[in-house]
Amino acid sequence: MEEIIVDTHHGRVFGMRAGPAGGPLVLGIHGWSQRNGWHTWEPLLEPLGMAGYQAVSVDMPGWGQSQSVHSGPLSAAQAVETAIDLITGLEAKQAVLMGKSWGGGVALHTALAHPGRVAKLILTAPAFRELDRLPEINQPVLLAWAQDDPVIPYRYAQEFTGRLPQVELVSYPTGGHSAAPQNAADFAPKALAFLGAFLGNDSH
Repeated sequence: MEEIIVDTHHGRVFGMRAGPAGGPLVLGIHGWSQRNGWHTWEPLLEPLGMAGYQAVSVDMPGWGQSQSVHSGPLSAAQAVETAIDLITGLEAKQAVLMGKSWGGGVALHTALAHPGRVAKLILTAPAFRELDRLPEINQPVLLAWAQDDPVIPYRYAQEFTGRLPQVELVSYPTGGHSAAPQNAADFAPKALAFLGAFLGNDSH
């Protein structure tokens, strides 16, 4: 893996990348607490990178090693703008967004606001309260949820699967609030199968 830096409207963003810089972009966004950061998606970066994807996971502005131009936390709109800045800064027209908890909410809001920039979504226990907007998500979604999630209970997985038009749910008995990365050995092959050919030569 290699370190990367991307300038955005809301701060200079630090990230880690596996795979070729010119490969189809898979961008990982972490959860809200300061314990989160690029390492949230670390277990999936190498498998995705080895498959030819440009797998990137970042510290969002104000987290980890990323600077923020704001004194407080990012708003939802600022987080969406940062996600778009990252896709653009990594020279991609579209990306698959991976989001955990708050990052899952950012991914969903980005897909709603900029559907042409988001090809697919890989989510684990997304923190997204606008459930009535889920039917508007046109992108395919791979959703991972742990039955022992103490933060967003597993019952919400049924809410999401009932409302998202194109969704595949992967359930795990354990994994807490990090179902996908905590079960990466099982989940990574499922993510690769979900991604499929993805964007091919149209990623730029």
